[in-house]
Amino acid sequence: MVTKSLPSCVSTHLWPAVFSLFMMASGLSSQVQADINSVSVNPGTVTLPANSAMPVRLVWQINRTETDTSGPGPFVRQVSSPNALLQIGGSTVATVGGPLTQASVLTAGQSANLRFNDVLQINVGLARRIANSPAGSVSIVRVFNDSQTTQGSSVAVFAGASGAEGLTVRRIDLTFESDARTDVVEQRAALRAVANVTFQSSGVLQGEWRIIDPTASQGSGGGRVLQVVRQSLISSGEGRMRLVSPLLPTEQQGLYLLAFSVQDTTAQIDIPILRYFVIDSSSPQSAIEVQQLVVMQPGENALLDAQTLFVWQPIANAHAYQLEVFRNGDLVPLTGKLVPATDTTLDLSAMSLDWLSPLSTYQWQLRAFDPNGNVIGLSQRQSIQTP
Repeated sequence: MVTKSLPSCVSTHLWPAVFSLFMMASGLSSQVQADINSVSVNPGTVTLPANSAMPVRLVWQINRTETDTSGPGPFVRQVSSPNALLQIGGSTVATVGGPLTQASVLTAGQSANLRFNDVLQINVGLARRIANSPAGSVSIVRVFNDSQTTQGSSVAVFAGASGAEGLTVRRIDLTFESDARTDVVEQRAALRAVANVTFQSSGVLQGEWRIIDPTASQGSGGGRVLQVVRQSLISSGEGRMRLVSPLLPTEQQGLYLLAFSVQDTTAQIDIPILRYFVIDSSSPQSAIEVQQLVVMQPGENALLDAQTLFVWQPIANAHAYQLEVFRNGDLVPLTGKLVPATDTTLDLSAMSLDWLSPLSTYQWQLRAFDPNGNVIGLSQRQSIQTP
């Protein structure tokens, strides 16, 4: 009888190929029927809380056929697994379960199933590590051997909310690293955004950095995903987390829209959107006469709220317009918004208005950019009041 064993770190989807190679190397025909036909596990996936230890209960089922024809039998085989391994990205990070052993008694050619009840322990440290790993990269693996054949199976492991209420995201503030809320940058400039997340309770934040680039229609949906985020958030009260985006695309000229959207939160929140405009850095900047950008509304000292509509006359060759709101006399805007040249109206979202103090006076101004990022239009600064 030949004993064939495989390293426990071999990924489960490689078992058939590795077993065939072993049979060939041993000079045995790959047509010989394996004693262990299959290994299955129930449940096939488990979801663990992000910040607490809990037992994982699994049932492994092994189907095997006795292929020994040296006699009628019965033949007694010990079917065993030395341990259960937690793997992340195919690499073993911890042993989470001990040995399982059971006797299989079959006559020649007979088949039967064996059931193994398994209770595994996942501590808090491992739970947090799972929560911070990419989705789909974590599994629990067991390998079974009956002294003749070896075969294994795995359980996909995911992180989820913990506690009765689960994670509640209260607010997301989105800015660039410079703290600006709109930006005009040159091609191939290094640009990142920051999401400041306010939350309650604990769990796993599941979010996506999404981008709409200049080739997409302005009315299109969520755009494309730049990065998927799975981050364990733990707080006994109100917590805060700062998340930095990957490098944002700046290869192509034009207007980009960036959002950080979240899933699996028990609260409805506004998803803020950042806008940035990429200009041509290769063309020499020639002297351009800046036109007067004529504003239709609002009027001087108007009241600014979420319903306030900014309206202006279009300028020829404009590629984008930018509204900026300043403290009186400041050069750096507090908030603002970029829109494509197809728009000649805009309003500020409640998220943008939150950066302004009540019962205060501010100044605002509109700029127009051509396709190379040159300022070709500018309105006069006007005062506006907050309620």
